[in-house]
Amino acid sequence: MPVQAVKINVGRTRDHIPGFGRAIDLLQLSIAIFCLPDGTFRALHNRCPKGGPIVNGEMSGRFITCLDHQCCIDLFTGSLQSALNSKVETFPVEVEDGFIYVTLE
Repeated sequence: MPVQAVKINVGRTRDHIPGFGRAIDLLQLSIAIFCLPDGTFRALHNRCPKGGPIVNGEMSGRFITCLDHQCCIDLFTGSLQSALNSKVETFPVEVEDGFIYVTLE
């Protein structure tokens, strides 16, 4: 049986500060929600490939650097800047009427 996608309201846009992330737990999974400086939102699994949390990382443009392991992750693709085959899972994000929605499959 195919898994059905679930669209989950994860909060209001006004509660997020551009340039910073916030961790939330959804269906036993830690998700990092990032508000980019331009006001767009991205959602990634809140773990770098070495297991460190990325939510408190340092954001620079479209990248977040894990402070524990210095992994530099593309917020749009989940790809690591230094490793061709390594990725962090990303999740679709939509903003509707001031609310942020993340879709999990």
